[in-house]
Amino acid sequence: MGGKTMRKTRAIIRLSQFEENIKQLKSLTKPNTAFMVVVKANAYGHGSLKIAEQAAKAGASWLGVALPEEGAELRESGVQLPILVLGDASQEQCKIALQHNLTQCVPSIGTARYLNEAARKYGKKVKAHLKLDTGMGRIGLRRIEEIKSFVNELSSMDGIELEGVFTHLAAADEADTSFTRKQIKKFDDMLLVIKERGIRLRWVHAANSAGVLQYQDADYNLVRCGISTYGYYPSNFVKDNAKIELSPIMQWESCISSVRVINSGESVSYGCTYTAKGDRRVAVLPVGYADGYPRRLSNKAFVLVCGKKAPIIGRVCMDQMMIDITDIPDASADSSVVLMGEQKSEKITADDLSDLCDTISYEILTSISERVPRVYQD
Repeated sequence: MGGKTMRKTRAIIRLSQFEENIKQLKSLTKPNTAFMVVVKANAYGHGSLKIAEQAAKAGASWLGVALPEEGAELRESGVQLPILVLGDASQEQCKIALQHNLTQCVPSIGTARYLNEAARKYGKKVKAHLKLDTGMGRIGLRRIEEIKSFVNELSSMDGIELEGVFTHLAAADEADTSFTRKQIKKFDDMLLVIKERGIRLRWVHAANSAGVLQYQDADYNLVRCGISTYGYYPSNFVKDNAKIELSPIMQWESCISSVRVINSGESVSYGCTYTAKGDRRVAVLPVGYADGYPRRLSNKAFVLVCGKKAPIIGRVCMDQMMIDITDIPDASADSSVVLMGEQKSEKITADDLSDLCDTISYEILTSISERVPRVYQD
């Protein structure tokens, strides 16, 4: 939301905990390994500009984004760290990468041609990292012959400075290590082919958050961490086996806007999916699925009020939801409510909400909409 807002629904971001998470993650990497903080999708819902600035203070060497437009927005706000666009780019997006001094992922010869064309047009060189597909099945060169052909054509592209190569680990958060080991072996074989053709690369990277937490031998000289810097583990398996402790940096809060008593047999919200079995005290919260709170949590999840769990009753609405505070006599209008975070001895995490939605913490965090103000605390 632009401008100042008086909303009591807000996401509080603890920057000191963000720095601590980075410190913990860096302790797992080899000395002199560069660290990239992935800030795509508005820094996983935490606010990309402020997170990018704090990442630099915390010792990050790189930032990662999904789109050239995301990188351009950071550049226009004064961010100076090297920024790698992790996704593919169209011809027009390649121009954006060039104009904003972004390092562009090159997953195909077609993208390389677009980049080189833009570089020649503007009389500049563009930095690029070659993407290799070792098992993700998404983007990148997959076969040795493709790599050889790419390298041969690249030699005639004077607008591109190929300074790096990378791959993405698809199953590093799983208990079975066999697929990840195959990926690392394939990546090493591909790197050898590139080096044999005289290309010297400054940056080589494969480890994502799960890779850093589980595969210290896959550091190469740069690692990319997204979800872990925000305090969440890529999977329960990784969390259970982690050598470090991460803590979520976001607390999502709201308040009670009004309280009413409904009688036995009366219903709440759309579709009458909740019917009171006795007289109940019901509180209304000024937050709903347009703010990113999943409608799938209707009649399933809890929030925290006065340090106690209060169940959501009825369907979550676009802008409001209702909770049962019958057993919380101290709760009243204006009482603080925690949707995700801690209150006294109770805690609700994005993992808790994602389990109820049959999804992952990433989706919960990135779905929190821009109309929820982000408030930053040191």
